[in-house]
Amino acid sequence: MRYETATKEQLLQICLWEECPIEYKYESARELQMRQWQEEFLPDLVRLWGEGNSPSYIATELGIEERAVRAQLRKHKLYNVRRAMG
Repeated sequence: MRYETATKEQLLQICLWEECPIEYKYESARELQMRQWQEEFLPDLVRLWGEGNSPSYIATELGIEERAVRAQLRKHKLYNVRRAMG
């Protein structure tokens, strides 16, 4: 299984399924943790957004879900704002 392409729901199912081998549970939990938003991503988010990159590109660069990128852009009131970084 390719954990990096699984949805959050699929990863949660693996983690919670009692009969699932512990190695699969570990890899699923690890992938979920890696996808979480972390405040140290904020400078890179602002820079990448200011450079004109799309939310999907930024998500790929940061290794998180596109939904998380969009949520953070809205939270920090950047979603409709673009400024050239220089």
